[in-house]
Amino acid sequence: MRVGLAAAACAFAFSPLAAQDSTRTVQDSAARVFLDCPDTFCDFDYYHTEITFVNWVRDRQYAQVHVLITTQSTGGGREYTLGFIGLERFAGEADTLRWNSKADDTEDDIRRGLAQTMRLGLVRFAARTPVARLLQLSYAAPAQAAAQVRDPWNYWVFRADANLNLNGEKTFKYQNWWGSLSADRITEQWKIRFSLNSTYSQSDYTYVSSYDSTGAPIEASTRTITRGYDANSLIVRSVGAHWSAGGRVFVSSSTYLNQELVVGVAPAVEYDVVPYSQSTRELLTFRYQIGPTAYRYNDTTIYNQIEETRFYQSLNVSLSVKQPWGSTGVALEGGNYLHDFTKNRLTIFGNGQFRIFKGLSLQFFGSVALIHDQLFISKEGATEQEVLLRRRQLETSYRYFGYFSLSYTFGSKFANIVNPRFEGGGGNVFF
Repeated sequence: MRVGLAAAACAFAFSPLAAQDSTRTVQDSAARVFLDCPDTFCDFDYYHTEITFVNWVRDRQYAQVHVLITTQSTGGGREYTLGFIGLERFAGEADTLRWNSKADDTEDDIRRGLAQTMRLGLVRFAARTPVARLLQLSYAAPAQAAAQVRDPWNYWVFRADANLNLNGEKTFKYQNWWGSLSADRITEQWKIRFSLNSTYSQSDYTYVSSYDSTGAPIEASTRTITRGYDANSLIVRSVGAHWSAGGRVFVSSSTYLNQELVVGVAPAVEYDVVPYSQSTRELLTFRYQIGPTAYRYNDTTIYNQIEETRFYQSLNVSLSVKQPWGSTGVALEGGNYLHDFTKNRLTIFGNGQFRIFKGLSLQFFGSVALIHDQLFISKEGATEQEVLLRRRQLETSYRYFGYFSLSYTFGSKFANIVNPRFEGGGGNVFF
């Protein structure tokens, strides 16, 4: 009897079913990884498909490795900082890798670059699991030593955009044209940015104004147009690990704001409590700026001005934090005109995304502004049409907006499987 049981056990051990069970056990012992990066540049399905020597989980609470990705702009491209934070059996272990994208990189170039960097960072954790014996290491040796980088553009990056938005039906038509030109140069010592933007919006409405003697409707139409443009330049010089100095020059025009022409100069200085080199995870800055702005209005303002030049000052305090528990940012800015301190504005902005518990997360953003500096309000007021269609900025003492989202997810902790069926084509949404 014992011999029979032993023979059966041996037969099962070498059966296909047992082999499948063995494979399943090895994969089950792979490091559990939570990927934490914004949806705007993270193709989660791609990484889950391309990196299979780990188990992907949907919540940090289930993870043994937390991959935290943060970014900052570099002259046209971006620097991606990947933090690998050990949890549970890997608690206390951490590593940081960086990867830089170029200005002309496609989305596929970026995700392939991030995937390769992610593999390099995860290998150290996978090497301490049973999956290690299934990994293979390869090296593509370069034909010759890499030459020192020589940039014929001297780090300048240029971009041009043109956008058209159309929307319409029988009684309503809308078109919006928007274009921009920009030039950026970012080095360790300098940040230089130039931009030019222009926008044109037109709305056409058709409605029944009356009826004739036979009862047939008489149609009428109305058209509203808003135009605007702005040109901005920013020049900043690094002054050590915590200080920077620079300023802005700007020119703008807006029918919505009753501004025919605005020209301003604003020198500024900024102090960062945390060294700029650590800015992808934490940033606490104090920025003060002051300078003159010249205004020429389309219509005489409520202060009986058709043109004027005023000095304006502002102080901005901003805190941004990105940590494994989530991210948050808050900024407080106050400013006033020097000729009249009652002409002032105070704005507070905040945003955050927090993991409260397994599967439970809170996201919010919003701002509140106390406004007492609207020098541009037209003395002629606004027509009923301009008010209803929001074609003219009205006088106000405050402005706010807010968004809150609370979500809870439960069920399987794994996120390894990718299945794109019934999700493409035609813009139709099935579920």
